Amino acid sequence: MKRYLVIETLDQLKAISDSLRLDIMNRLVQAEYTGKQLATLLSLSPSKVHYHLKELEQYGFVHVVRTEEKNGIVQKFFRAVAYDFKVSDDLLPSLQEDTLLLQEVMLNHLRSGITRLYSAPEESFLQFADKSKRPPAIAVSSEIAAPREEIQQWLEKYKLLLDELGEIEKRYDARVQAGEAEALEENFYMVSVGFMTNERYYVATDETLPDGYEHPPSDYKHWSDKFVVKRKQGGDPEYDK
Repeated sequence: MKRYLVIETLDQLKAISDSLRLDIMNRLVQAEYTGKQLATLLSLSPSKVHYHLKELEQYGFVHVVRTEEKNGIVQKFFRAVAYDFKVSDDLLPSLQEDTLLLQEVMLNHLRSGITRLYSAPEESFLQFADKSKRPPAIAVSSEIAAPREEIQQWLEKYKLLLDELGEIEKRYDARVQAGEAEALEENFYMVSVGFMTNERYYVATDETLPDGYEHPPSDYKHWSDKFVVKRKQGGDPEYDK
């Protein structure tokens, strides 16, 4: 499978700007499936899935990787051509007027994350085990009211950190190729989605904890702020009364 497929025509762009097709693409990035198998996974009729597969194949997003005969019927196994897309700059004028593609791409990131979250092993979530056994993990949902230019500056720094993650992988891969390290059987998966909106949901008139509780000390604020412990007696004279 290739890394990139370049979307070069508006018809291609429209063909992939569909939540169901993006879901099918996500499945076919992970493994090869027949139309019937996809229909079962997605709880849809085979005819509907075959229609969308035909469209995706027509516009070059999926292809048949092998066939298999079963009970006299030839089954086609499909696979995604690539797992990442790049949009040709010839389509930029169209993208400036139509925001649907970016919305669908973001939704597909979230759908993919949910699928992988449910399929991940239990060992991925040992956040309350001994510190030496805790796997890297993060779970954050935030609203930040700040000027766009400052958020943009922060995003530039965040993108550099993401690039740094990629460099970490490249360095380790070089060590594996040189025989200095063993290939890993696990990897760190992360989904990032953020956008500006005029809606704000996380608003409280009182942000204090209920009486008698406090946040536990932790190296991971994004985890610890979801849990509270009873305050030790003697730490608050009012509480001890």
